[in-house]
Order: sequence, then C-alpha cells, then structure tokens
Amino acid sequence: ANGIAAPLLEDAYYIRQALTPGADVREGDLDTLLSRPLAVLFMASGGRLLETEVERLGRWIDAGGVLVRFAGPRLNDNVDPLLPVHLRIGGRSFGGALSWDEPARMAPFPENSPFKAMAVPDDVTVASQVLAEPTPDLPDKTWARLNDGTPLITATRRGQGWLILFHVTATPEWSSLPMSGLFVDLLHRIVDLSAGVAVDDTTAGAGDLAPLQLLDGRGRLVPPDTTARTIE
Repeated sequence: ANGIAAPLLEDAYYIRQALTPGADVREGDLDTLLSRPLAVLFMASGGRLLETEVERLGRWIDAGGVLVRFAGPRLNDNVDPLLPVHLRIGGRSFGGALSWDEPARMAPFPENSPFKAMAVPDDVTVASQVLAEPTPDLPDKTWARLNDGTPLITATRRGQGWLILFHVTATPEWSSLPMSGLFVDLLHRIVDLSAGVAVDDTTAGAGDLAPLQLLDGRGRLVPPDTTARTIE
C-alpha cells in the first residue's frame, strides 16, 4: 500500500492503534491526505461529504482507492452516495425502539468475505448499529454479520477500488469490536486488499497470493494471521 490515512480526530484512536506499527499512517484533512499517493482512507467519525469531496473521492476510488467508513450519530442515514449499501432511516440499539433483548454477537464470516478464514471471538458484542435496507444483492455485499443476519460490515466494488462500511462506530461507544484483536486483523486484511487492481489468479505470482492456511509447530492447519506473507 502507498499509504493509509485517518482523520485527526479522537474517533480515530482505535484505528491508529490497530494499524501502527507496521503501516504508514497519516492524518489530516482531505486535501492534505490526497496530495500524496494514498491506498486506504479511513473516515472514523462518519458525517456528510460535500459534493466536491464526493466527486474527488469518487475519482480516487475508481482509480483503486479503498474508502472505509464507520457509522455513528452523524452517519445514521444515507448522507451521500459513497456508501456500499442503502441504509434504513434510524438504527437499532440495545434497549432502543428497534432493539435486542441483549447485546448482539457476531456470526461466522460468510464464504464470500475476505475475512472468512478468521475466527470470531465470543467476547465481541454490539449494542447499536445502522441497518441496511434489504436488497437482492445485500448478501453479496455483506462481509460480516451479526447472529440475527443483519450486516456488520458491507462493501462494494467501485471501479478499481472499494467502498467499505462498518455499521458500528470506530470507538467502543456502539460495540466492543474496536477493543478486540479481531479489529486489528480486520483492518490489516482491508489494507491487504488495497492493491488497487484485482489480481487475476491465473496469472498471479506467489507473492500476489495471500496464504489460506498455515502449518503450525504442532503440525496443525490454522488460519493465517496478519503477519503471514508468501515468499518466492
């Protein structure tokens, strides 16, 4: 990746902690961040993008950029076009009008998800989320979901890049996900996706392919962690 960025806001703390060390993390406004080559842009606090920003970010995503957004009080409806799914007006929370009897837990990752080899820890709970409108293509866009089937992470391809939405905040306000080791693995896997051009498996070299499983010191096949890399 050429670079990773997160806005200079308190909401970006857990993103920053998850990505460093090991990534070139830069913080600033949109003009500053896009003035240099950039692979992934994290918008931690949600909120509406201006029309000029939508146009500029759209071109950047089409060229291979990965835009990762998080839900929150300022992103609880369809604020602008740069979202992977259409959101329902109003979210759902533990103890709210649309509520669970208790905080929800994550389901195993779907087979179409780039996170499918990751284990889901039992201690990650969700107390609030923004909801996606049900559509025929929603399952194809869902990379992570809760036990009741509602999406937790959705994504869609745009040009050579990606639009990705976490349906919870980047802080522990809505879920315990940002405080978990899984959060670190999810963000690093997203960074690994940010080559900008989809890899053709028929022509890819060994260095282009992420490992599916590893053989540990006891001879067991285990899912790869975020430090695993192939060699020529």
